[in-house]
Amino acid sequence: MRNKSVKTIHTVHVGFEYDERQIGKDSDTKIYRDATLLTPGTFSDSITRSPVKYSEEVLMRTYHKWNSNYLNIDHSYKVLDRIGRVMNPHFSDGKVKGDLYIYPITENARDTIKLIDSGLINWLSVEIQTIDKWDEHEERYVDDIEYLGLAVVSEPACKDALIDERGPKPPSYMYED
Repeated sequence: MRNKSVKTIHTVHVGFEYDERQIGKDSDTKIYRDATLLTPGTFSDSITRSPVKYSEEVLMRTYHKWNSNYLNIDHSYKVLDRIGRVMNPHFSDGKVKGDLYIYPITENARDTIKLIDSGLINWLSVEIQTIDKWDEHEERYVDDIEYLGLAVVSEPACKDALIDERGPKPPSYMYED
């Protein structure tokens, strides 16, 4: 199984076309700078629930590979759960980071801003497509990542995927050490 490779789609792919005219059009746009989107670690994917290792090297090599940059609530594809965009993805301090633009044009977006600003929600989850491989010990690892979007969530797979690193961390009962 050493040379085996699999391309895994973790979410439904949604087309994206960048329109610079939309960015900042609403003066009430809430921007959360330098949110942590993904860090190195071992996480279970959403389909097989199998552990998959994400290395710092792969994150550094792929942080800029975004097919689309939408920001949703809880990985939902409902129209009113699309609340913004991820802008300025970059690799810093061993983490994939980016700026979150939330457009307060729906009640869901306004409520999400209030939850974040009050410290009740501070967590994110990437929506990605990966190419996975297995090492000589039959352990699965990610070899390539394409980012499809991001979600504001209440239960993140990556405990360090935070909107604000100074804000609340996810409850410890969610993670085994």
